[in-house]
Amino acid sequence: MLLDSHFQPIYSLAHRRTVGMEALLRATEAGQALSPLQVYERYIRRDERVALDLAVCEAHCRRYADMPQQQPRWLFLNVDAMTLSDAKQACELGRIISDSGIAPQRVVLEVLEQAIELDARLIEGVATLREQGCLLAIDDFGVGHSNLDRVCSLEPDFVKFDRNLLRSAVTQQRTRNLLSRLVRLMHEIGALVVVEGVETDSDVVVALDSGCDLVQGFYVARPSAVPDADTLITPRLDAKWDELMNREMLRRKLNRRQLELSRQAFVQTAIALMQGSEFRFAAQPMMALPDVIRCFLLDDEGRQKGPNLNVRQLSEADTLRFAPIEDTTGAVWSRRSYFQHAIDQPGVLYMSEPYLSMTDTRTCVTLSMSIEIDEAMHVLCADVLLPR
Repeated sequence: MLLDSHFQPIYSLAHRRTVGMEALLRATEAGQALSPLQVYERYIRRDERVALDLAVCEAHCRRYADMPQQQPRWLFLNVDAMTLSDAKQACELGRIISDSGIAPQRVVLEVLEQAIELDARLIEGVATLREQGCLLAIDDFGVGHSNLDRVCSLEPDFVKFDRNLLRSAVTQQRTRNLLSRLVRLMHEIGALVVVEGVETDSDVVVALDSGCDLVQGFYVARPSAVPDADTLITPRLDAKWDELMNREMLRRKLNRRQLELSRQAFVQTAIALMQGSEFRFAAQPMMALPDVIRCFLLDDEGRQKGPNLNVRQLSEADTLRFAPIEDTTGAVWSRRSYFQHAIDQPGVLYMSEPYLSMTDTRTCVTLSMSIEIDEAMHVLCADVLLPR
């Protein structure tokens, strides 16, 4: 059996250049290619698996050290959790890295998220290599039963999202929204996000739109003994970035137009209320807009006065599904940002960030303004859908 190393670029969207290389095992036997899984399945005993893992890492390091280095880049090494869970073998891996001539600070150790068990041995092994300077990446996050507590406890420098998460985000809007939120969540725990499996035009657009930091996949560059240079990679991604920006500019233009119409109608409603008009009549300018979902009125403590004025009615099936939360009369919305901002700045129109409505689980923004009605402070609110 012949073993070899190929490398796949990991590309920074912000820097517009390759910032890392993932080392990948390539094996052949009698002229037939073997997958890494087929290779490792031949070594069942723990000591055999760990020995093979160390030998492969050593081969990757030596091969990578021999490659011409024009800019500083990370070397991403796939390491079996069993290797890291053995303090002695973790130290041996550290020695292999040092002997190769690669600075430990340039090595990122990839561990499969599903293989992680938060026991003292694994944490000790990771700590040993981190003390030496190595970085840590959690690989294949988002596949199966991902565990945020498991990820947070190891405090990784990188989290690599599983390709199936990207596949789902391409075809399902909800998963696409979730992808962006997961990126922000990983940023909050201090990890950079790599989206793997970027292979098609649609994959690139979704990855770019997610706010991730780094991308990897066949669209960027295929694994190779001599991987593509940035002179080939960057023009491909720049073209997609320009396409996305043009689309985003059009979407923002439509949003601005829609929201401007909503603001104008909202102000008309507020003026009518302050002049003594009944709510259902005063709200007619807002209710006439196609993207307004509902209008409602709060007192100065955030308690809703009367029912919602609904514009966009739910289907009969959804009405039954959300019946327990349909009636919001007397509900207290004082913890919502749209109420707090309105109370803090009377007469100033506020627009919330997009959020999930508690009334019918649709994503919307809320326009709000604190106004005086019959010498008492009230907050006028309107939920508005944003175009996709």
